[in-house]
Amino acid sequence: MYRLSDRIQKLIFNLAYASLVFSLVYMLGLGMDLRLNIIMQILIVFIGSMVVKFFLLNPIVLFTLLTACVLGIILVHRFITPIAFLMADKAIYLFNNIINNLQGKENIASDNLLLLWGILIVFLSFFTAFILFKSKSIYWLLPVYIGLFLVYWYNYYDQAYLMISIFFIFFFVLMGLNKYCKERTKVKNSTSYSFEGSYVRWLKIAITYSILIVSIALLLPKSNSYIGWPWLYQAVYNAFPGIEDLRSNDISDRESSKASIFDFSFTDYHESSSKLGGPVSLSDKKIMTVYSDDNIYLRGSVKHTYTGDQWKTITGPLRNYKLKQDFSGLSEYEQETYYDEKYITITNRSFASTTIFSPYRAVEVYSEDYHILNVNRDNILFFSEGVHDRESYTVKALKPLPYGMLISLGINQKRTYMTSIEEYLQIPKDRITSRTKNLVKEIVKDSHNDFQKAQAIEGFLRNNYKYNLNVNQVPEGKEFIDYFLFEEQEGYCTYFATSMAIMLRLEGIPSRYVEGYLTQETDEPGIYEVRSKNAHAWVEAFIEPVGWMTFEPTPAYPVQPRLEDYQPVEDKVDDITINGIDLHDKTTDEIDLNNKSPVINFYNQIIDNGIDILYDENNPAYNEPAKNIPNEFELRKKIADSLLIVLLLMLPMRFLIGFSKYVYQEAQTKKLSNNDRVICLYGQIVKLIEFLGYPQKSGETHYEYAKRTVHRLYTYNVKGTFEITDIFVRSKYGGFPASDEDIMELKEYRKDLEKYLRNRNPIVYYYRKYMKKGHSVSKIK
Repeated sequence: MYRLSDRIQKLIFNLAYASLVFSLVYMLGLGMDLRLNIIMQILIVFIGSMVVKFFLLNPIVLFTLLTACVLGIILVHRFITPIAFLMADKAIYLFNNIINNLQGKENIASDNLLLLWGILIVFLSFFTAFILFKSKSIYWLLPVYIGLFLVYWYNYYDQAYLMISIFFIFFFVLMGLNKYCKERTKVKNSTSYSFEGSYVRWLKIAITYSILIVSIALLLPKSNSYIGWPWLYQAVYNAFPGIEDLRSNDISDRESSKASIFDFSFTDYHESSSKLGGPVSLSDKKIMTVYSDDNIYLRGSVKHTYTGDQWKTITGPLRNYKLKQDFSGLSEYEQETYYDEKYITITNRSFASTTIFSPYRAVEVYSEDYHILNVNRDNILFFSEGVHDRESYTVKALKPLPYGMLISLGINQKRTYMTSIEEYLQIPKDRITSRTKNLVKEIVKDSHNDFQKAQAIEGFLRNNYKYNLNVNQVPEGKEFIDYFLFEEQEGYCTYFATSMAIMLRLEGIPSRYVEGYLTQETDEPGIYEVRSKNAHAWVEAFIEPVGWMTFEPTPAYPVQPRLEDYQPVEDKVDDITINGIDLHDKTTDEIDLNNKSPVINFYNQIIDNGIDILYDENNPAYNEPAKNIPNEFELRKKIADSLLIVLLLMLPMRFLIGFSKYVYQEAQTKKLSNNDRVICLYGQIVKLIEFLGYPQKSGETHYEYAKRTVHRLYTYNVKGTFEITDIFVRSKYGGFPASDEDIMELKEYRKDLEKYLRNRNPIVYYYRKYMKKGHSVSKIK
């Protein structure tokens, strides 16, 4: 009977142990956005936890296995391939990725996800197994497990609700089983049959009651009604002010609230919807999940009238449309010629509003619920019943092509087509100071058209004023723009957008002040989490002949490329002669890309790979002087052998060789044409960005890559991502000759990236630069 009881007891302990580990590891995987089938996760966790338990209880086996692994690595490293270098590089890469993720600088890289998840399984299994099978004090599990569950729940991972229930079911069972084991130990020597006979009944009761308690808690109806004790609330809030910010869906549930029109008073930027300015403290609360192939401006409201210290909206008639109905008023030709079609899906998170957030310019809306869509003259969208927590909608939008392309395509939008133009030219009488007007005249004095004026004003604000959330209150009686431009000289988005909108109007350019959200932080490609702190204000100006354009005067945010110097060119190969073959005026169709000629292949690789081809000895057109460069693999084997003889001599020698190689390659690069130097420099920049944890994805264009990384790079104080991308694209694909200024701009950008990497981790930086293959030359697709 004891043997049967021990077997059942061991089985329960093992099942409970693996289930506890899975409940928390599953949440950790969600937090990392691990994409793995749930059945596969269960299988991996159960096998992994049992293996960890076995090694914990049999440490000699673990020590023997680790010793064998170390010896195996040493042998492979010495006689086959330098695997130790690869493992060390992977470990450093993973460690830096984890540290940067904890600091909020980057997401866990996709190639690290499964490895990190496995490491977490090992650590959590070891901790849980030690508590259950060694210390026997299961209450130590509570702070770790419950604490992490609450963190995930607070961050709106609702799966934590189910996982914490699974945890409690097995925890209650373990509590009873521990008590049973202690009692059985006391009476074991007395061979009490009654005690053992009650084992099965006790086990059934313990499991049944554990499941029943948790199930009833899960199934009980939830209500928004609660007992009101104001005195208690006030006492708690006085002691713990932050408790007011704890998670609550009461304001966003369809059953318990009424949605309202979006206003900046919903965000942290205004205490009310009226007066501009003053210090702000931003919240990290999640507002929406946006599914899009690009970061976008989500328009929520448009303001028309400026009074000197606030903006007001002039309400007008709304047009009603059915779902899936095109309300753009554009012809099919216009839609196909001047715009790119985009689909954006938005899901509200603890947020309710009648406003439908959309980019400029939305044309159709889709929703599973029945709605009548209301659209105002500024293309702001509304559902009268609102969109509440967890509800979704999809917007089809037409993204205007860049300014330069629209000009080349012959677009012709005129102010005369606008209705109520005076609303977009309104200036408060006797409020705008003379020094503000004089400043605007000085800014635009060298501009020849409205677009150049708008760019000049935008650039002036971005380059001469500081972004700061902790600013002073605007003094009573002071005009907001004048105070910002000449006294405070720093502020956040509402300061910059308000100033630019009125400065444009002073030059007779119609403008509108727009509020909404800017998607910036992405959990994974195509998914953006919009938080309260992502609330933003920007400017839209009517620029003939292209129509409404978005301008970004706030320096903390990037300006999207406008390609103002764009010129349509034929798809021809640059004027170039290689080994006596003149490829001038040959189109890409005239060149057989599959041609086996070494010269043509060499030319294609020059175009695709920059100067990397110069150092490839397997290429038929290999450059003779480059043959002196040491073979990397052979060099590493020699270094690996030297490591076993004298480690202290190996590192300086490897560094010296890498440094010499780097200097040689830099000298070779200077001999290239400016266009080839641009290609080479851009390749080095891409490699540096990869070191930061943002490799370019397969099939991703250079502009898409820039848009995906620009916000992260900006936090590293590295600016000009779109500019250097534009230089590269023009030089490689546009047929434009690169200037010395272009070279200097790319070199400065590379210098900023290297400076950041060097300051963050000098050891890893110098290792990658002088000791790791692939720093100096990079392949550009």
